[in-house]
Amino acid sequence: MKTKEMENMDKVVEKIGTGPLCMNESLLEEVRKTLLEKGYAAAEVLVSQRAGSDEQDEVTRALTISQKQNLSQEAAAKIIQNLNVIKSGKW
Repeated sequence: MKTKEMENMDKVVEKIGTGPLCMNESLLEEVRKTLLEKGYAAAEVLVSQRAGSDEQDEVTRALTISQKQNLSQEAAAKIIQNLNVIKSGKW
């Protein structure tokens, strides 16, 4: 990954912040794969169809922040893959 993108990833992690919510790992993996294969829009549709309301809010928020920071699909997929670690504050 490029240095600028790594800086943007750090900004995304900071904006996501920490919290008590733990997301379903299989959902995060499915979102990650969809993001890599089909892009942001398809990943957002998947989240709206498959996630409960709390998970939906958090995953959609992470995707939105990633887009606003101009992360590539690959970098955003890494964020999604590690969302539970990020939320735990151990990133």
